[in-house]
Amino acid sequence: MQKIKEAILSSKCQITVPKAIRDILQVECGDSLAFYIEDGQVVLTNLNNINVKLKDKNKKTIVKRGK
Repeated sequence: MQKIKEAILSSKCQITVPKAIRDILQVECGDSLAFYIEDGQVVLTNLNNINVKLKDKNKKTIVKRGK
């Protein structure tokens, strides 16, 4: 795994997604991002470009996107 950029939590516990990451994810203002856990790692993805259901171990849908 390659480290690309890092971010610091603000006083409101927010982060700015670095431009290099936004470019890789092909996101811009107003787009939706999804966070999920995969093999003990947090994964960030562009929710506007996926059409899948992410399920936890209990088979509960935690993210649902698409038609």
